[in-house]
Order: sequence, then structure tokens, then C-alpha cells
Amino acid sequence: FGIPRPNSNMPTPLLWAMTDKDNSDSNAAELARKFSFFSTDDAAEVQLGGYDPASIKETMMYVPALSKDDFLVGATSLLFGDSKQSSVELLDFKVQSSYGLPAIMDSGTSCLVIPNDKANGQLKKNPWDEFAKHWKSTKSFWLTVGQKQFEIPASSWFLADTQQTCVQPSPKGMQGLLVGDVFFREFVVEFDMTEDRPVIGIAALNKAYSLVSKSQLKEYETESAPMSKLSLDKGKQKMFPADHSDDTVEVDRIPVINSMGTQYFMDVGIGTPAQKFRVIFDTGSTVFGVFTHKDKLPNEVKNQLPSYYFSQNLRVLEQTKVSVRPAPWFELDSMSPGVGGLAALATVLLAATVVLGKRVYNKSVRVGTPSSYGTV
Repeated sequence: FGIPRPNSNMPTPLLWAMTDKDNSDSNAAELARKFSFFSTDDAAEVQLGGYDPASIKETMMYVPALSKDDFLVGATSLLFGDSKQSSVELLDFKVQSSYGLPAIMDSGTSCLVIPNDKANGQLKKNPWDEFAKHWKSTKSFWLTVGQKQFEIPASSWFLADTQQTCVQPSPKGMQGLLVGDVFFREFVVEFDMTEDRPVIGIAALNKAYSLVSKSQLKEYETESAPMSKLSLDKGKQKMFPADHSDDTVEVDRIPVINSMGTQYFMDVGIGTPAQKFRVIFDTGSTVFGVFTHKDKLPNEVKNQLPSYYFSQNLRVLEQTKVSVRPAPWFELDSMSPGVGGLAALATVLLAATVVLGKRVYNKSVRVGTPSSYGTV
């Protein structure tokens, strides 16, 4: 459900393709190119075309993304403590920049991933070390985005049933944060791709909201991002409340499976007649791909793939690569050049979906325990 890369020959992200107005095969071409997502402990929901006002308990607040190609926002503060007054600042900047550190809103990451270094000298202290030093399973985080604070309570980041901490240190070289499912369990996040640059909306989740068990298409009065105000944002990032009108908009509510608290799945039909596939719902992924029998691929597809895709050696999976690319930024000159790899590090591109045999999940860890994370 991410944004396609310019000049990429990879498969187009699903929603992007469905809402292509030139796609005569789509019955969703008139649907607004935006979606919302949130989760509970055992289920989740995607809302295509906007969001259901009943799913939030406060006004949706919007901020422009830092990149045209990724769902990145600026994190200017991350407090950790029993209360805001007694908390410690994990992002203790030497000099506060306009945007702080970039944070990617990623449904493919279960936990909150925080810097494990001083971000090329931008920070006075190592955030992960400070978190470990002040760790307590009853404390909350307060993440500041666009001059607005969002609380991540202990019930979301500390897994009481398994006594595990869903907070992880970033790998070497990554200068930023990954905001994963611990955030989506507290907030509805809207991803608006209707303009040249994405806009991110955030509002507290209405915990009394009833999730759908099957797809439902309804019309709601329009609540949308105030694009005219957001376009004037030339200084520090600032969130603005949604604009309201008496117009209506179609929103398609789709159930999402929360598999063992590790990954989100949704069912799609492909082809005529439709074949059912269960796919990973991932806001950090830039492609749409499904499993197939590699030997039954059309020749025009086979000819475009590396020869090792068709090797019988199962160890071909070891050729999986992490695609690290420079990312385009908006007015981020004051930030370290190494930060450009953040979005790429959040997207792990498998060497070929046609040969993938299994997945291994290792999403929740105790403090100080190394682990794998990210988006596949």
C-alpha cells in the first residue's frame, strides 16, 4: 500500500493501481487515492477512500509528509516516563532542526524502533541507551509530530502476556524512527496520496468502534486534509485539523487479519475467474506481489528475471537483498545525509516472491535483546 517509485519496473502498489483513472479494468478508479488504518490486539481494518468518522474520537489532524515517495513525518520529541512532567527526553537534540528526525509510519513493523546512536552528532545522548536506563513496563511514550503529542501507553508497547518489550534499537546507519503497530493500536492513521506529496492524518482511535467482518462500502460526510493550509507549511512542521463539508465520499471498510500479533493480512482476488490470495498489508512496501509457480510464468516474465530465480537450490533465499536507495527530501538540508536510507531500510525487498518458501517472525523482544525487524 505504499507509493510507487519513479521509473520503477516493479509491480505497482495495489491501491495506487486500483485508483488509476486510466485503468479501465478497475471499478475503484473513482475512489479517492487515500486510505486509513488502525488495529486492535486481535484484528485490524483498512478504510479505502478516507476514514469512517465513527472510528475516531477526536478531530483528524494532518501534516505533510517529508518525502514524495514515503510516508515519513518529522519526530521532534520522544518522551518516556510515568507522566509527561516526570518523563525523560529520548530525542535530546543539540540544536533543534525544523523537522527533528524522520519517522516512517509502517504497518509492517510491529514495534517502535528508536535510534541506537547520536544520529551523526544531532543528539546529545543515545536514545536507546536512555530508554534502557529508564525502562519500566508501566511507562508511556509521547511522540511529537507536527507540534502535537501522541501518547503510546504501556499497554501498547509492553506485551504483558509474554513479558516482552515491543521497542527495538535501530540498526547501524539508520538515523530515524520506525513507528509500527504499537502506534496503530492507539491511533487511526490516514494516508492521503491525492496530491503530489502525501499527507498523513492522525486521530485517537475510538476503542468502542466495531470492526467489520466483511467488506462494507458506505458514504460519509467529507472530512479531508486542509491542503491549502498544508501547502503553506514552509517552517517547522505543524498539524492542522481536517476541513469539513456537506459533500459525501465513499469509504470501503475492509477487514484485516492480525496474525498472532506479528503481521497484518488481507484477502484479495486476482484474475478472471478470481483466485484468492492472502497478502501482507504493509504501508512501507512499494510493490504488490503474490506467490506463483515459477515454472508456469509466461516467457516474457521469465526473460526479465535473473537465472537464480529458477534454481532448485533452496539456498537461493540467501540472495535476498536489502535495497538501499537515496530518498528525496523536502527542506532537510540540516539533517545528516545518511538519513536518506531510512525509508529504504524499512523496506526489505525479497529477491523473488516466486521462490519464497517461508517467513520467520521475530517481532517482540526483551530490552537489550538483538532482533530482526522491518517490512518484508
